[in-house]
Amino acid sequence: MLHCTPVGALTYTVDVETNDTVGDSIVPGTENKRSTATATAVIEPLCEFELPAEGSADDALPLLDCKERQWKLDPKGPKDLLPNSEDLFDVHLAD
Repeated sequence: MLHCTPVGALTYTVDVETNDTVGDSIVPGTENKRSTATATAVIEPLCEFELPAEGSADDALPLLDCKERQWKLDPKGPKDLLPNSEDLFDVHLAD
């Protein structure tokens, strides 16, 4: 990866280059060239939440209302009951 540049709050543009050169080729002078690419990714939140009501316990966590499921967060509970990143966000390439 050559560069990773934030474009917006949840948008990033990445410039990459291959580790290896093109190698032997029928096109003279290209054997030491590397391929490059640029892409922009957008991170889309899949969840919404409301802050706990005033007067709630200091450690109260909000209910996450996600696209396909609601998550009641309990960091002391089993790890498999907590959402994974793919439950919380969708990442796709922009135009």
